[in-house]
Amino acid sequence: MVSTNVKMGMRAVDFYYGESQALFDVSIAIPEKRVTALIGPSGCGKSTFLRMFNRMNDIIDGTHHTGEVMIDKESIYQNNNNLAELRKKVGMVFQKSNPFPKSIFENVAYGPKIHGIKEQTQLQEIVENSLKAAALWDEVKDRLTTNAITLSGGQQQRLCIARALAVEPEILLMDEPASALDPKSTTRIENLIGELQKHYTIIIVTHNMQQAARVSNYTAFFYEGHLVEFDETKKIFTKPEKQQTEDYITGRFG
Repeated sequence: MVSTNVKMGMRAVDFYYGESQALFDVSIAIPEKRVTALIGPSGCGKSTFLRMFNRMNDIIDGTHHTGEVMIDKESIYQNNNNLAELRKKVGMVFQKSNPFPKSIFENVAYGPKIHGIKEQTQLQEIVENSLKAAALWDEVKDRLTTNAITLSGGQQQRLCIARALAVEPEILLMDEPASALDPKSTTRIENLIGELQKHYTIIIVTHNMQQAARVSNYTAFFYEGHLVEFDETKKIFTKPEKQQTEDYITGRFG
């Protein structure tokens, strides 16, 4: 099914919030430098699944899991795993843009500074390249000292993408990155995702099935914590193997 190189995946993963089980026996192989969309009704486990790949669920008390979560064929939950290095490798963009109340420049330079880059010329180069990669440079290059909070919603989200790119990740996790945006800004984010997949492995959670069909190469359908079906997006949307997938795609439930 996945004919390209595998970047990341899970093997027989169960995940729990306390006594409540959120994921059931999930196994998946996610291809490198492709866009994988996660679809399914609210509360079906999509965001839990997404956050396992940068261990964001770890910060929630009482969570635990069984099974393996792998990136580049290595388990990321081994005790000796460097969490800072993992989160450098796996960037995340949230549903609500969350720029720091600092200048545009400082927002993008924040990550590289944390990772030890202090030389101003190098920081300037990283900021410019990251903003260009996020299709924002031309709009903000003359006001890099302006507070990021003054940007529009769509610009703030692209700034958050630039901030994620600044530490040179290999993977981008996107949790409904366009759900709070107007149609024009949404189109810009979708076009940007198309460009970014040339260089990054991207997983996007979306409630918008048209968006999933537009931006992704592969689609995973979740329902009540179960991975019902995973395949090429075209196949999922035109000829799914499972009746449950077809019912959801065609709006019969969910």
